[in-house]
Amino acid sequence: MTEREMETDVLIVGGGGAGFRAAIGAKEEGVRVLLLSKGPLARCGATPMAGADFTLNGRVLREMGYNGAPNDSDEKVFNDILTQGFYLNNQKLVEHYIRMAPYRLKELIDWGISISFSEERAVFTTGISIMDVLLKKARSLGVEMLEDTMLIDLLIQEGKVAGALGLDIRSGEFINFKAKAIVIATGGWHKAFWPNTGMRDLAGDGVAMTLRSGADLGNMEFITFCSPVIYEPPIWRGSLAVYLLSLLAGGKFTNNKGEDFLEKYDPYTVQLGTTTEWNKSFLSFAMAKEVKEGRGVSGGAVHYSKGDVSWERFESAASLMFPNWKYKAMDLKELGEMLRNDIPVKVGPAVEYFDGGIMVNEHFATTLEGLYAAGECAYGTFGANRVFSAITEMLVHGADAGEKAANYAKKARIPQLNHRMINEKQEEAVQPLMRKKGLKPAELRRQIQQRAHEELGPIRNEKELSTFIDFLRGIKKDGLQMLSTTSKSRIYNKEWIDALELKNIVQVLEAAAVSALFRTESRGVHYRDDYPQVDNDNWLQETIIRKVDGDIRVSKHSIITTTLVPPKGVTPYLEMIKKMMEAHSEIGGHH
Repeated sequence: MTEREMETDVLIVGGGGAGFRAAIGAKEEGVRVLLLSKGPLARCGATPMAGADFTLNGRVLREMGYNGAPNDSDEKVFNDILTQGFYLNNQKLVEHYIRMAPYRLKELIDWGISISFSEERAVFTTGISIMDVLLKKARSLGVEMLEDTMLIDLLIQEGKVAGALGLDIRSGEFINFKAKAIVIATGGWHKAFWPNTGMRDLAGDGVAMTLRSGADLGNMEFITFCSPVIYEPPIWRGSLAVYLLSLLAGGKFTNNKGEDFLEKYDPYTVQLGTTTEWNKSFLSFAMAKEVKEGRGVSGGAVHYSKGDVSWERFESAASLMFPNWKYKAMDLKELGEMLRNDIPVKVGPAVEYFDGGIMVNEHFATTLEGLYAAGECAYGTFGANRVFSAITEMLVHGADAGEKAANYAKKARIPQLNHRMINEKQEEAVQPLMRKKGLKPAELRRQIQQRAHEELGPIRNEKELSTFIDFLRGIKKDGLQMLSTTSKSRIYNKEWIDALELKNIVQVLEAAAVSALFRTESRGVHYRDDYPQVDNDNWLQETIIRKVDGDIRVSKHSIITTTLVPPKGVTPYLEMIKKMMEAHSEIGGHH
């Protein structure tokens, strides 16, 4: 098979914000650094698409000359991240996030990022602006970069990282990477679900290969859904346009009986659950409940309309968010017409963010020697529900993971690669090209995505999770062995990439479903209708997934606390949401 070999000290896997910041952090330590991007440099992954709010302590923001809250403090931010995460956060990682955020923001500004506006705890920029300054900085330091390169698997020797097997997507040739340390920064796994709000290239590659390599994953059941996301017409499916409009202008959600179903919830919870970041967990829960209990409209959706809100208010909100009803290359004039004429839009929850992932300690090291992780693919900072910025997280984590990996690499020696193992992995990877006939990757993927959306959505129970796990195990055993591509060319064969990604998608979904079945309570973005209470007596625990003899094993581990000891007790889910909302620190006072 055509292959080439490359050698580096630190290999960074992932071309988004966390990957680039890790590459910069490692390069500043004076080692050789190679960054792999699955798509075009600085234009793939989640970061370029991000709304890009960078959150930090408002008082510090004010001291930097922005419009921050003067009476904010590190303690208040810590309290808010923990209560919004339902106490499941790794408190060491939270402290680190808060401590390092101002430095990461200041350097971005020094490197030339453009800031559009600021508010109590956040400055706003664009994902493109962040990626452009990171790319420029990485280039100036001499970071080596490969674009259109997919990592297929990690290579482990004697219980530690030795390198990785990659694929040059453009030429179809394999690349054997020798590396002393590796940083995984591959983002989320949105592609496992449809609809989703993410980029189509996020398939959980890094998380899955970390699990295969013997390292631990944590809290995989916590998946943030965003609501309301457009379901129909299909051309807008997955769009956040209505989410943004409803935040700014309001509106009304109704079920198939025409009832405004939010009226049955506590008014305070509804107020915060529709106008703040709490809307992700609360609205996703409320909408999924209507559908699960048979009150949804066709397509597993609910209806959204402007309700009693004036059309003028809608128009002014739209002109702020998407001038001329254009949003992210989509023409939404028809959406405007529907809303103006009170024609309801079909909406519902869609996957947006993954709170769990690769287990790391406060040095961003995984449980496998020489392997580090950063950004959305790593677990820990946000616990059971994220309300603070993932942009801050990826830059803070990335910088440290890169630096720590570089310092490890300085002491490690260049490993010898096991070519028999590499050949086996290559043989397995080309199977879909060799099979004359079989399953088409896109067909299998659509089937998996639909089941994931229905059985691993915002509301879960034992019966559906068990069925879903059996389904995934069947696919692992049979389906993946039958994949066959239409074209047998290795050059830029998107269908082949799809087939390789499917293996990763199935593994991350299995890990999440097994964790969700294991956690017999409801907390944050994980709601079990057969266990509808938050159980702080038994479940202030992280769920840990690891591979033992080819099988997934799940266990639990006490959360990592530093200064805040969470309260004991068992609380009904909606009551706990309200309590966590009420626990938010007062930081106003600068208007």
